[in-house]
Amino acid sequence: MIQFVRGRRGNTLFPFLLALCMGFRVHAQTNISGKPGLIYIPSAQQTSDGAFQFGYHFNPIRYGFRYNRRNSEGIYFANLTVLPRLEINVNLLRINNEKKRGQKGIGDRQLDIKYLLFKETDKRPSVAIILSAPFGIDNSLSTNALVGSKTLRLGNRLYADVTAGFGSPVFIQRDESEKNNYNIFENLEIVKKKDLAYRYLSGPFGGFNLRFDNMAGFMAEWDSQHFNAGLYATLFKRWTIQAGVLNFDQVTFGTSYAVNMLRLPKRVRSYQDPEKAKPAPDAERQKLLNNFENLSIDSTAGKVVYEQRLYRNPYIGMLEIQRALADSAPKELIPMFQGVPIGAYRMGKRISYRIPGKDEIRTSRFLLNKYKLDFWLQPVFAANFGYREKTLQSNTSLLLQTQFYLWKGMALNAGVLFPITNDLDDRPRIIRPAPVFLNQFLAFGKHFVSASAGYFYNDQYGVNVQYRRHDLAGPWSFGLEGGLTGLYYYTRSGIYYENMDNLLLIADVAYRLPQPDVTLKLSGGRYLAGDEGGRLDLIRQFTNVEVGLYVMKTNNGTTAGFNFAVPIPPGKIAQGKKLRFRTTDEFRWEYSYTRGFRIGERYRTGYQLDQKLRQYHTDYLNRQKP
Repeated sequence: MIQFVRGRRGNTLFPFLLALCMGFRVHAQTNISGKPGLIYIPSAQQTSDGAFQFGYHFNPIRYGFRYNRRNSEGIYFANLTVLPRLEINVNLLRINNEKKRGQKGIGDRQLDIKYLLFKETDKRPSVAIILSAPFGIDNSLSTNALVGSKTLRLGNRLYADVTAGFGSPVFIQRDESEKNNYNIFENLEIVKKKDLAYRYLSGPFGGFNLRFDNMAGFMAEWDSQHFNAGLYATLFKRWTIQAGVLNFDQVTFGTSYAVNMLRLPKRVRSYQDPEKAKPAPDAERQKLLNNFENLSIDSTAGKVVYEQRLYRNPYIGMLEIQRALADSAPKELIPMFQGVPIGAYRMGKRISYRIPGKDEIRTSRFLLNKYKLDFWLQPVFAANFGYREKTLQSNTSLLLQTQFYLWKGMALNAGVLFPITNDLDDRPRIIRPAPVFLNQFLAFGKHFVSASAGYFYNDQYGVNVQYRRHDLAGPWSFGLEGGLTGLYYYTRSGIYYENMDNLLLIADVAYRLPQPDVTLKLSGGRYLAGDEGGRLDLIRQFTNVEVGLYVMKTNNGTTAGFNFAVPIPPGKIAQGKKLRFRTTDEFRWEYSYTRGFRIGERYRTGYQLDQKLRQYHTDYLNRQKP
């Protein structure tokens, strides 16, 4: 197996994370579906928190899972340790060499969950359970198994990883068509693997990995059907290539790349070095201070008030301001958003938070001369997957955006949209204005308000108001959101719009677990198209990346999916005292297993209050300290 990732239009997560998340040394040798394991079989190996690996495997024609003896297959995958014991695996099985391109659709999409029941000890193996989500229509790689693994030290740098387990001979999937896929828990049926062309992990399986450190190894296994053997090598500590022979007959190969999403970038980590607490050289100091706007230093009180728009992670800004002002030894940092203070953070062994007094901070009411003319590139990507007639329908654009801070809390958002592809709808591909809207941000202690009016994303115009009660040092938060909007879009002859008759009304409650930076959020109400229902989110904050899983049930149907938010490199492209050009600090995207049924549909303004505020929570900031 040799897992290679090729750049594909619409696959935005991989390149972003590759550029952003260079981190811990990660052992990335994976099985055919992208889970830690051998060739076909998974292992119970514990992966480090935040470990992320992605790649590709080739499966030969005579051992095809879905197209057995007809076509070879390619399996694309991503595997994330979202919690210390919990892994999420997403894989896509695609047919190779189709006679008619797209005849089999985009491929078999599958979501697997692995939970580590017992960690390995000197006397006990690690034990894990792996389950495939039951809502797949075609789960060719269905994995429902109990597996145990033990590492034996054979020499100074020689180890043997031994794995054994049992795979269920049956699994659950849906007897449904992709064109009627509006309820992921409807028409469930039990399928016997003995009725399939290839019985993947049906019955007992086992094998071993004889390895030299984490650098290279020899693998041999019984996958419940055949004997397989192979070799792998890890290059540059993160890139793994592997190949094997199935049943002493045909070759499989693949490649994977592994990173960790918990570590700060190397440049920023250096600021945590005690040696860096000394005053920075003048050139470095000026360069760092140029990243900040509306900067105010109170050396008597040891306070620094500032705003930064370069980084999605505010902790990076805090480290930079401390490095730049090390000679002043600021005790308290007060970051702002749109000229409004978020809170006061005392920097010590642990970061503490307090609400600034009403008259404690003097800020200018009119802000235009306090901020740079800031331009940034923002990609927009929407897609439908799975139709056989058109396996990927996408609408991709690049926005050149800017903001004008008119007064405290008030920003005018504007820009230009450059279309790239659009086979998702019949809208013309023309250069046109990007979403243009006003946004007022307000903060009253633990109470925050965001009010917007104008032309939003997702072809909606109108008004939107968000309220949130959020203690940035506590676990609970509550929110309300209401909006009245109508449809609009640009044509070649002008702008088309409809009446403002879309009412959005949503309430939510969220609870934050401090270890490890997980938020559980329950929301519900009225969505677009008159749809009513509820949604449950599990959100994990990593250092620079956020990943969420959700399930939703409304009048229009039931679905599940995932979302993520990542910064886009390189960030700052060019910057002067009055002008800056950069890439966006955050790209956010959501995947839903169903499409076309308007389940829980909503629009987006510039930001959601809960998404913005949880970046300033003390638990999230303290988790990044050494």
